[in-house]
Amino acid sequence: MTRRHEAVQFALNEIRSLRDTLGPSNELLDAVGPVLAGLALHEDLFNAGTFPVDPGALMTIYELSVDPDGRLGLYASAGLPGKSQPPHDHRTWSVIAGVRGAEFNRYFERIDDGRDAQQGRLEPRGERTLRQGDANGMMGDAFHTIRVLDEGPAMHLHLYGYPLDRLDGRIYFDSPAGGVERPFMGRPDLRTAKVTATELAAMGADGEELAVLDTRDVAAHAGGHVPGSCPVPAPDLELRLSGLLPRRAVRVVVIGEDDLAAHRAGHQIRRIGFTNVAVLAGGVESWQQAGYEVHDGMHTMSKAFGEHLAHARNTPMIGADELRSRREQGSPVALVDCRPEPEFAARHVPGADHASGTELLARVLGMGLGPGTPVVVSCAGRTRSIIGAQTLIDAGVTAPVLALENGTIGWELAGEALDSGAQEPDPTPPCASALRDAAERVRDLADRHRVPVISEVDLATWQADDSRTTYVFDVSSPADYEAGHRPGFASAPGGQLLQELTARTAVPSARIVVADSDGVQALITAYWLLMMGRHAYALPEANRGRWLESGPDATAELALLEKPYERLEGRLEAMQGYIDWELDLLDRVDPATFALGSTGS
Repeated sequence: MTRRHEAVQFALNEIRSLRDTLGPSNELLDAVGPVLAGLALHEDLFNAGTFPVDPGALMTIYELSVDPDGRLGLYASAGLPGKSQPPHDHRTWSVIAGVRGAEFNRYFERIDDGRDAQQGRLEPRGERTLRQGDANGMMGDAFHTIRVLDEGPAMHLHLYGYPLDRLDGRIYFDSPAGGVERPFMGRPDLRTAKVTATELAAMGADGEELAVLDTRDVAAHAGGHVPGSCPVPAPDLELRLSGLLPRRAVRVVVIGEDDLAAHRAGHQIRRIGFTNVAVLAGGVESWQQAGYEVHDGMHTMSKAFGEHLAHARNTPMIGADELRSRREQGSPVALVDCRPEPEFAARHVPGADHASGTELLARVLGMGLGPGTPVVVSCAGRTRSIIGAQTLIDAGVTAPVLALENGTIGWELAGEALDSGAQEPDPTPPCASALRDAAERVRDLADRHRVPVISEVDLATWQADDSRTTYVFDVSSPADYEAGHRPGFASAPGGQLLQELTARTAVPSARIVVADSDGVQALITAYWLLMMGRHAYALPEANRGRWLESGPDATAELALLEKPYERLEGRLEAMQGYIDWELDLLDRVDPATFALGSTGS
């Protein structure tokens, strides 16, 4: 797939240079022919398994590359013996080159003035059979017929001065002599190169960057998906794709509701400017039929990491019944909910304080807790409370720290009601001493675990590197991000980035650079990303002393995909099933995926 992409782009770069020098002309056709023929000689890059003819058809057209400016389109036309087309024009200059098989062409000139659409007249201007390595060009006003000869399946490369789906007004005649003008191929049904499930599995292990985009709706993704695939429903592609795929040449494999939907999404992705795209033939069903595992649910890898963390570190937990008992006995307990404010406001355990994600440490240190007062960290289910509790433990908080087992769901399953609304009174920011204490603890934690801290020069070098993907996130709170952030940095509050990692980073092997304003949140986030097996780097205090832009991140909300537990309210049996699903993840995801065992303490 990558060799084909590189060969195609190399040829197109040369063709663009010729076009810009010679302009649309017969001289251009003569110069482009050998270039396209040279590409066509790489028959192994255009095999029949990757570019098959659709069942029941004689011809299928595959889109290889289109220029965003609409001035060039390259296609692979797969045809079976018997495929033919009547005399038709192209409306733009074009060149055809043979990859395999034989395509017989007859060429015509229209000799009437074109004023009477009922009386077109054609005269022959030659004929040619195009086999492997042969090429021939036409100007936009020429006509030709094609017929695949009985020499086996054929493949030919078709280059047009404009993409096929933008070529309006093409016509054909029923007879080689002319006759009545008829519209020709108004909007062709364009396909994308295919990969099989076996090929996709091999690509995932070959060391090259790969993004698998699941363009089905969220419910379909939650019902079963290829592990590590990024959920990005087709309607969201245009808005989200540039953030999900910072490098335009990265390999992209598309999964759709069915093959037709996948091809449509592949076409859309190329129109946005991505050039190395294929579709998974048969979608998730073919993956499963090939014997590969399918994951259900949302944010599966992050949740599996939470379970692996709890198992490996023996993270202390407290059940809803025990928390309720301690409260009834009047024992002091500090309950802190680490979710984003909208989730907290929607439903939380009564009496919980609110401290989102990476703000948790400073908030707890500033609480002034009495000696021995336990800190209980809560979320909706399990993952974020486990990571939050373990963050406090790893940072050396001396108070007993526990995760509320199963979070708000566990509280409801125990027969207790939840509160809603923002915390009252609004929590005051942590005091200066708590912020300093948190910063010192986090720097020590990062030093002990060798969290890499990069410079501005490193960042600039990586962002200019077109051979590898680099994500840049501002992991500050949404309010701090909106108040001021560096251009190009997406908003991804640290705790949520860990929870939604697959939905926010489509290329698992990419570099992830996390920045903040306070020197704390980036280090904590990078620490956990490293434990999750990602290539993470911290850029602390990246926003200080720089020009910042204000306002929210328009794409951030789209990444906060529907959470299954939100559909379970009032259904205790289903809620218990959701908890069982999370607990089962540890048995279904290979722990070797994560780096916890080698870098954790």
